[in-house]
Amino acid sequence: MIRPYFSIKHIVLVSLLWLTATTVVAQTLTATVDRTQLGKGETLELRVRYDGQTTSEPDFAPLNIDFEVLSQHQKNQFSIRNGSTVSNTEWRIQLLPRTTGSLTIPPLSFKGVSSQAIQLKVENSQQGSNSNQPVFVETDLNKNAAYVQEQLLLTFRINASTGLQSIASEDLMIKDASVVKVSENQYQKQINGVNHLVVELKYAVFPETSGELTIPSLRFNAVIPDRRDPYSSSFFSRGGKRVFLYSDAKKISIKPKPATYGSGEWLPTTAVSLSERWSRPLDELVAGEPITRTIHISAQGLTAAQLPPLQITAGPGFKIYPEQPQLDNDVTHDGVIGTRSEAVALVASKSGNIELPAITVKWWDTSSNQMRETVLAARSLSVKPAETPILAAEPETEKELSIATERPENATQATSPLPRLLIASNVILLSLVIILLILLWKSNKNPKLKVDAKQNTAEPEEADLFRQLKQQAKHSDPSAFRDALLRWACAFWHHPQITLDEIAINSGEPALTDELKSLDQFLYRPDTTDNVEPTRIVKILQRVRGQLSAEKPEKGNHLLPLYSNN
Repeated sequence: MIRPYFSIKHIVLVSLLWLTATTVVAQTLTATVDRTQLGKGETLELRVRYDGQTTSEPDFAPLNIDFEVLSQHQKNQFSIRNGSTVSNTEWRIQLLPRTTGSLTIPPLSFKGVSSQAIQLKVENSQQGSNSNQPVFVETDLNKNAAYVQEQLLLTFRINASTGLQSIASEDLMIKDASVVKVSENQYQKQINGVNHLVVELKYAVFPETSGELTIPSLRFNAVIPDRRDPYSSSFFSRGGKRVFLYSDAKKISIKPKPATYGSGEWLPTTAVSLSERWSRPLDELVAGEPITRTIHISAQGLTAAQLPPLQITAGPGFKIYPEQPQLDNDVTHDGVIGTRSEAVALVASKSGNIELPAITVKWWDTSSNQMRETVLAARSLSVKPAETPILAAEPETEKELSIATERPENATQATSPLPRLLIASNVILLSLVIILLILLWKSNKNPKLKVDAKQNTAEPEEADLFRQLKQQAKHSDPSAFRDALLRWACAFWHHPQITLDEIAINSGEPALTDELKSLDQFLYRPDTTDNVEPTRIVKILQRVRGQLSAEKPEKGNHLLPLYSNN
């Protein structure tokens, strides 16, 4: 009898040995980084690996002390290689150092095991026009010193020798100063023989107190194409390398108002202008008839809120009735130009000549460091007599213009029909007003009239909004494109509020549903890999817009399937 070469005991023994060989004796936790030396604003990747399967994660809170956690991803792996099982869980964390110098990634603990600490060196590298960095930022102030409330122009220039997929910055906040963004533009420039794209941001800064003003470093977040990623050339792709840039902090001396300036509103500027405009020609001025005089004061480098009220007063033979002043700020590449407009109704109480006094505004010339005055010259006006006599001037406290026909002294109320005519005309006028109000109330209760009125004003607005949507699709701002899309849809479907899902349903285009879903995921899910092409969305909407416009039987609310009251 031939006995088998392997017995039951041999098989059991081999199985136990195999299980022992493929079982992990003890789990470990290891941490590694892609590099240990980096410059300010550069990110690094931390990989933490646990030799086992898990759905939980280590406590990464200690990293927040010296680093900003930008992203975190978890990956589980299980495989058999050469008869051995390999099982692990890995976390990939993108970190941005908060400071420069020697930093430490502290030990991390998980399920009774710990990783080793990692030492890093972050250099405070200076970025400038001679930098070899593909992207760097320059900071420029137009003055080394300024007066309190005087305009300073602060300019940031982001220079890139490679393409930029996107760029964003924090809000500029300066203690003891107000900030106004005045311009943002792009242009090409050669630096050391290399073409660079320059993104220039300019701000107007108004110091509110004297002393030393500190302009803090501003952080910019940019994404440059990654040549290893074939999809990174598209702006709406999530590919590309993320870099952080820091502007230089600046300190500037702010001088107080000079003692020689005296009292009055403090206006530090380089130019102040005064001008006036009349509602009709001055040679047609008639006693008792009002004419509107509007005076404008403008100043370079000052906001409208800094400009003082004008001293416009009445004089012998005329009264003035002021209106609410209008404040406007015009923003240009050279900063802010503030304008204050004050309008007054002028009424001459008699014929002849009336004299309007000069208006003077005192200001401080920051270019020559001396006080100046801008004067709107005095003016003499000739007033023609009224066709009918004018009653005596009202008391100074009276605010209404009273113009009536005089009666002869020997006339009596009983013989004059004027009061009875005035009473009759007032009754008729009151009746007409009441009838008009009733008709207006009834028309407001008619929904069809309200819808038609809205559509008459919305249709030209819809065309303009669609042109703006097509222009926005050519730019590099998906959030602004989404806002433009919602504004157009509200005008097209005549509804004050609408969502992307409702746009897709009303259009009846399945392809548009997928595109708008990708747009929403791109904006609100940072881990999405969807690509968005606004021009493709606009092409679909252009077709939908033409079809729905041709199918409209009459004007009405085209969102009835979604917004029906039934």
